[in-house]
Amino acid sequence: MERAENWVDPLKRLIKDHNGVSEYMEHLEGILGFLYEEQAWRKMKPIEDFFKRNVIGHFEFEEKMVFPPILLGHATPEAIKLILELQREHGSILKELEEFQKIISEKVFPLDEETYERLNVMGRRIIDSLLGHASKEDDKLLPILRKNSRIFDRQ
Repeated sequence: MERAENWVDPLKRLIKDHNGVSEYMEHLEGILGFLYEEQAWRKMKPIEDFFKRNVIGHFEFEEKMVFPPILLGHATPEAIKLILELQREHGSILKELEEFQKIISEKVFPLDEETYERLNVMGRRIIDSLLGHASKEDDKLLPILRKNSRIFDRQ
């Protein structure tokens, strides 16, 4: 079967995206302890851009390009349960990102203690959520994609 020119292999895209998540979460973790320093804020912008461009784009890709073919071509009870769980996590993570970005957009340097604590807690929560979500996809979703790659064939 021929594939559309703009078709992207879901398995390769997910692996690539997850590698990017790990890298940016390491940067975020390094910055969180130094939010009192103005230099940390300059490093925050690329992470904020990454959230907007990559994480949201990744979730959208999964919701539109990965989950529907799995549900149509491999709708086992386990696959359905996994996809519903991943979709719920997408919503939770997006809410966390929205709150984090709201705090960042309102930041006044230097930070007061309360804002520092809120950002630190939110940042660590996002790290845990994204890494846990990516790990779940690596452990459970990617094997489904590998085993059933034919469901993504395009004409």
